[in-house]
Amino acid sequence: MKVGIIAPIRFLDKYCISDIQYCLPKLLVGYKAYRDFYIGKQEKGNIIIMDCRKPSWRREPEDFGIIREALKVINPSIIIAPSYMFNAKASMDIYKEFKRTFKSDKIIRCLEGTSEEEIEREAKEPSTAVPSHMYRHALKRRKGLLTVFIENHLNLEELYGLDGILVTSLPIRLGLQGRLLSNYLPSPDSLTFYEEKDTYPTITAKNIQETIEYYRGGG
Repeated sequence: MKVGIIAPIRFLDKYCISDIQYCLPKLLVGYKAYRDFYIGKQEKGNIIIMDCRKPSWRREPEDFGIIREALKVINPSIIIAPSYMFNAKASMDIYKEFKRTFKSDKIIRCLEGTSEEEIEREAKEPSTAVPSHMYRHALKRRKGLLTVFIENHLNLEELYGLDGILVTSLPIRLGLQGRLLSNYLPSPDSLTFYEEKDTYPTITAKNIQETIEYYRGGG
């Protein structure tokens, strides 16, 4: 499993240390420091994943106009299409509209649904993104298929033995609270991207390194 770290704007340089980078259109358009970081990483040949969702805990589609502006800033390696959290039909509809509008072979779907039956129908595409709220239904159906996993829901072990790309903020969310990866309960709050205080940098750095090494070792 390849790993990219999702970090607050202020700590991108400090903690996004792998060659997998994950970004959001709204932040690319709205924040120069964020934009400059990803432009620099693209110039260095990093894999850039642009996820077309709004920067909030609930997965909602970003406005197409903002996405269009963001695509003028960088040329992503992978574009995760917008989706509606748990809503398979609405997500498929906006995926089709998105493909018609942007016409790129870099676009992949984001899997959504609420039942085993929905996931059975939707989970067989060769390249798909799976957000953490869908792990319960989708993980066993993605073995052997290229998958971008979005976030760790609770811990590293939930993705044990799977292959693909993981982008995660879990080591940072825990580290900002002074907690190690093993101390993951209760689940830390979602990342806002605007965090300013880095009170426990040694713990956060340790969490990030352990995350990368865990998956590099086949976890």
